[in-house]
Amino acid sequence: MSGESELRTREPLKMTFGMLAQQVLALDAAIEWVALEEAGREPRWAWRNSHNGNLYTGTTAHGGRIVDPFLLMLADQATGLRAEDAIDDPRRVLFVVLAYCDCMQVVAYLRPDAHLVVALSAGTDPYVLGKKIASLLYRSTERTILQ
Repeated sequence: MSGESELRTREPLKMTFGMLAQQVLALDAAIEWVALEEAGREPRWAWRNSHNGNLYTGTTAHGGRIVDPFLLMLADQATGLRAEDAIDDPRRVLFVVLAYCDCMQVVAYLRPDAHLVVALSAGTDPYVLGKKIASLLYRSTERTILQ
């Protein structure tokens, strides 16, 4: 019984955007950049320096395209447009792949108010990487992402 009450009173785990970005970038060398978009905040970006491999983060676009979060809701019409209904639905969309001439993006659901955009080099299988990203984000949904 005491273990149960401890679980209820524990604060949610906290993670920095840099920590999340490192985990995502570690999934595949073909990932060019990662962006976290949360309602009410400027998008946060992370990318690797191609010369030294260092991770950089910031709020500048870094040449990427912003994705409208409505895209995920439209793709997930089976659960309707109410995000509250989609949270625990096993049929909800986990990610969407966008293909451009020069790159692909995997847009993955994080929470009703947040999604992650991951840019891939051409020639990468976005489905395999999308499943890895969705799995990583599923484990992160309980965490509060800071800065």
